[in-house]
Amino acid sequence: MPDLGARPIYRHIVVQRKDLVEHIDVGQLQRLRRQQDAGLEIDADIQHLVVKDTLKKTVRKAMNWAGHGDVDVEATEDGLDVGAAFAEANLMKERGDKETLGYSPQEGVIVSRIIQDHIPGDLPGQAMPSNPSYLSHPGFESPENPQSDFMRCAQELHAQFQSFSDRKFLLMDKEMRAGVTLVTVVLTPIIAVPRADVGVELLCEFHQKSRFGFVDTEGFDVFSEVGEYPVQVPTDGDLRAMSQTLESFKAEEAVRRAQ
Repeated sequence: MPDLGARPIYRHIVVQRKDLVEHIDVGQLQRLRRQQDAGLEIDADIQHLVVKDTLKKTVRKAMNWAGHGDVDVEATEDGLDVGAAFAEANLMKERGDKETLGYSPQEGVIVSRIIQDHIPGDLPGQAMPSNPSYLSHPGFESPENPQSDFMRCAQELHAQFQSFSDRKFLLMDKEMRAGVTLVTVVLTPIIAVPRADVGVELLCEFHQKSRFGFVDTEGFDVFSEVGEYPVQVPTDGDLRAMSQTLESFKAEEAVRRAQ
């Protein structure tokens, strides 16, 4: 096992995703609408916004759900209405027909896109990692100084995160360490949540990958380039509420409302 006594030095970028959806520029959409309404040729730079068949994936999935995964489908100008496609697929099977089932396409315009880049350095279309990393701290029960106790626990949880990251770096071959950049994508900053009974615990959730060479962070907000993890500090009122039993909280609320 590597020696974790002294912290290693390496580049560690901590980022948060800016948006989940990219919206198409309004000016481009307005220009496209004017050209469509006038029957003009669409400008080359916005032709990609026009989709001739918006139903392709939907029809294929729906056919699979209906038990017709073995039926080939394609969009044709004289194809069936989508609502009639399932009935026709049943008839085709009864007839033993192996021909492709044609459905009528539906044209549409792209107004937004789901952002596919999940982690800086991902290849186009690369899937989001299925299981994020999760760290927690037992927190505290009934603090006299809730903000001070929260910050102490947050620092201890941050130290856990640093150890977690250092371990990933040190478990790599020494020859690979020189060019590595550790990338952390924050899903949940260090936050306080109520315990199941009384008190406050802390947690954080993130994805983390090792990258080599240049790491493009476009589309992400860079929180830190030295491995600092963000902390969401709760208010004194939130901390006090989480540190009370339900009965005592209701009692305080009743007194407050009576005043």
